[in-house]
Amino acid sequence: MKFKAIFAALAIAAAIPASADVLYSNNFESNANGFTGAGFLTGTQGYGALGFGQQMLRNNAPGNPAAASVLNLNLGSAVNNATLNLSFGAIDSWDGSNCCGPDYFNIRVDGNLLFTKNFDTFAATPASGANLSTLSYGTQLGFSGWNDQAYTINLNLDQLAAGAHTIEFFASGNVWQAGEDESWAIDNLSLTGDRAAPPADVPEPVSGALLLGGLGAMALARRRRRA
Repeated sequence: MKFKAIFAALAIAAAIPASADVLYSNNFESNANGFTGAGFLTGTQGYGALGFGQQMLRNNAPGNPAAASVLNLNLGSAVNNATLNLSFGAIDSWDGSNCCGPDYFNIRVDGNLLFTKNFDTFAATPASGANLSTLSYGTQLGFSGWNDQAYTINLNLDQLAAGAHTIEFFASGNVWQAGEDESWAIDNLSLTGDRAAPPADVPEPVSGALLLGGLGAMALARRRRRA
């Protein structure tokens, strides 16, 4: 019975997953490691008061879609419950559904579009959705004079297999004006997930011969003590 209890405990311990691991994290204070494509580090100006730190990654590329800022990852093992968190700034004149829109910010993971939102500095209310929390809306945060917006974005990526992955951040829209009229920035970027703990070392089962031998030795020792 003791052996059964020990083996059961070891099996349970081996099945318990590790706590969430930080797979990638960057606040862009000193570098944009892991990123390729468009984008550059810049001071946060008024976004600094909203938790953006002193620097952020800004992208003001033109086009439809515009050139992306691409995070390149290589995971050593599969990940469950992967979650992407970031601070996002819609800088200057995002036109939403008015005459010069739409102006979308998008996130694409391994070629699959997982987030797209039409942002608007001319509407009466900020953008909304299950993935968004508003930090600021319709305030001038120090760039070219238009009102700006800031949000946090939380995105569930579900499962990520071991190996290479890309996460693309980019703007799009028929009249995306880019440059100093419309741009975006991200900061406080993190990707977390659950990686299974390595299996615990389970001792090999005691063979029947060894077990019988041990029981026989114990019985012999008892007889000697009685004699």
